[in-house]
Amino acid sequence: MSDAVREIVIWAHSECRSNMALYREVRRQAGVPVTVALWKYGETDGVRRLREAQGQAKGEYSDLSAVPVGDSLERGRELLAAHGGRGTVQVFCVYQNSAVWRRLAVEAKRGGTRVVVSAEAPCPMCVGAKAMLKRLYYRWMLPLKVRGVVGSADLFLNASGRSGVAELRRLGWPAEKIVPFGYASDDSGCHPAAGSRAASGGPLKILHTGMEAPYRGVATLERAVAALRAGGRRVELRRTGGKAPAGEMPALYGWADVFVACGICEPWGIRVNDAIHAGLPVVVSRGMGAEWLVGQFGCGATFAPGDAGELASALGGFADDAGRLAGARAGAMAAHEAWTPAARAAVWLDAVLGR
Repeated sequence: MSDAVREIVIWAHSECRSNMALYREVRRQAGVPVTVALWKYGETDGVRRLREAQGQAKGEYSDLSAVPVGDSLERGRELLAAHGGRGTVQVFCVYQNSAVWRRLAVEAKRGGTRVVVSAEAPCPMCVGAKAMLKRLYYRWMLPLKVRGVVGSADLFLNASGRSGVAELRRLGWPAEKIVPFGYASDDSGCHPAAGSRAASGGPLKILHTGMEAPYRGVATLERAVAALRAGGRRVELRRTGGKAPAGEMPALYGWADVFVACGICEPWGIRVNDAIHAGLPVVVSRGMGAEWLVGQFGCGATFAPGDAGELASALGGFADDAGRLAGARAGAMAAHEAWTPAARAAVWLDAVLGR
């Protein structure tokens, strides 16, 4: 690390398991003080209850020196005064939704700090008329709101991975500033088992977890499974519907042969990371940021969002070829090792500190 860097401040969205384990590892590896400011801090209990309902335990992150800032310009400026100036790197993970935090990012740059933005590319996460209105907003209004931050930031860490670059360019982000990153979920308690779960001649066991809002594309999965059964293939499907009793998720991961994430418009898909940490091959719709992992490690397959035929073909390939399933499982094991919070923290630090 450069001797000029003496502190890192991460302006985070909330105490969410999608990134807090990463920030803990950043703190462990950085060698300088790391402070986490929270935009959404009053919803911590709600986030915890949601994750518990999904059978996903959230670690405790009290060691991260989290500071509740919210949308208070006064508290934000106090934090900048206490943790600003030359030698500090300010990483803003909220810039689309908060005018206050956009202002703080610009002021941080004026104060002589390195400013990095780490956020998702614009993505409606809805369908129909609402999605159309959001896309119009992203095209015509949001670029005006964020231009100050775009001009102030040295780097954009794309939490959507390699997806959404065109949308980011429309916001004004220069291509040379955009670095793909994604998310790194907590892998504590994940113990991938060695070998293939698929029993020779048995049904292909398919798992889908998480919320089932329309933009998640679950209807596509239902049609694909129906097509497989109509074609004579033996498949079993389990869906959590966004809820699972506490402690049930490890058993579900242990039951499954393959995990499906069929989002129509999603920026990343953290449940794909969870499945990989559990050692499962994944089938992911193209356009989701986590598609990047499939390309990196050969840990599954991809299909066009909403295309039940292509999804059925991908799943059918795993049902028919145990060797292909075993190869994807080996890829999942490699992805698990490369995308632990500890491994990704090293990549994060290299990018954020310009090493």
